[in-house]
Amino acid sequence: MDQLNLIIEGIHYASRRVVRIGIRNGFIYSLGDIDDIYWTDEGRREQLPLIAPGLIDLQLNGFMGVDFNDPELGGAQVEAILPLLLRLGVTMFYPALVTGPKKKTFRLLQTLGELIEGGGPVSRMIGGIHLEGPFISGEDGPRGAHMKRYCLEPDIGLLHRWQEQAQGHIRIVTLAPELPGSGEFIRECVRMGIRAAIGHTAASREDIERAAEAGATLSTHLGNGAHPLLPRHPNYIWDQLAEDRLYASMIADGFHLPDSVLKVFVRTKGEKAILVSDAMPFAGQEPGLYESPATGKVRLTKEGRLHREGNPGLLAGSAATLLEGVGRMSRMEGLTFAWNMASLHPASLIDLPLRYGLHVGMPADLVLLQPGTGTPVIRKTYKNGVEVTGGA
Repeated sequence: MDQLNLIIEGIHYASRRVVRIGIRNGFIYSLGDIDDIYWTDEGRREQLPLIAPGLIDLQLNGFMGVDFNDPELGGAQVEAILPLLLRLGVTMFYPALVTGPKKKTFRLLQTLGELIEGGGPVSRMIGGIHLEGPFISGEDGPRGAHMKRYCLEPDIGLLHRWQEQAQGHIRIVTLAPELPGSGEFIRECVRMGIRAAIGHTAASREDIERAAEAGATLSTHLGNGAHPLLPRHPNYIWDQLAEDRLYASMIADGFHLPDSVLKVFVRTKGEKAILVSDAMPFAGQEPGLYESPATGKVRLTKEGRLHREGNPGLLAGSAATLLEGVGRMSRMEGLTFAWNMASLHPASLIDLPLRYGLHVGMPADLVLLQPGTGTPVIRKTYKNGVEVTGGA
């Protein structure tokens, strides 16, 4: 049950001024600057936490053994990881369903759709479903760890059937815009309120321009799901980077993209740069050999790198959390911008209330951070005004 009334005082993560936030029935009803009260008492001020908006993960394949691509996925499994994600600052996420058999996708969409419609914590934390495939390139490299035999050309009829099965909760579809029929497919996504994303693609510059013109608004994990060798220029990474109409999500786990590439991507995209975890169900688990219905056998190394078994050069998602990605990015761009990459920026893409930052009227999805630390350390998370203790 939501707390009816709550007052939180802390340092605004962006302005670095002391604020008092009033929460009522799960929403922020007041937000006032009280910095003048604290400025003469530095010791008291230093005890205050930083207050930041909750993190939004647009691409989560699973966590701590729960696999969103497992055809036997059930509500109890999803509910079990919600407190773990909240303790890591994630207050909303989008389960990613990757390329697989149609029957399995139908079943998973039905399961997730029913969970979202069912109310309760799951429905409040799942913002929608991210369909990552099957409408992607079948080429080695762009296909990544997706299974080639299940890759399909864009199919509007299938999308409608899947959206009906998901009870309208597919919110993002990643596709390769060079495939036949992709332009019409993207326009239909826009009409349906679905964000069309470019990813796992070998598209030409013209393909990317046409996709953006049709209404595509995102590059999914830019720089990955690509050929290992590309022309210096032009290539589909540069062309997506240069397309101002596209946001770009990126994985900052230390393996998918070098820091130098992250810096260039972020400096180019600015407020359209988004962090995602792309975490697999093996995130948070011990190193070893695992198997997923989505990717087959994968190995998690002691360094935290996740790759296809027998092919160390082929990454199979990430084993890092979104909070770890924020920490890595904050060392390059500062905490405020790095945090925005995983909160305000995805909210802007999806058109959520958080896109304007902390403000009166938005859901009280808040994270209280330990001040003065290089890597973000969470004290508490609030979901709709309900406290979750940090430190997972």
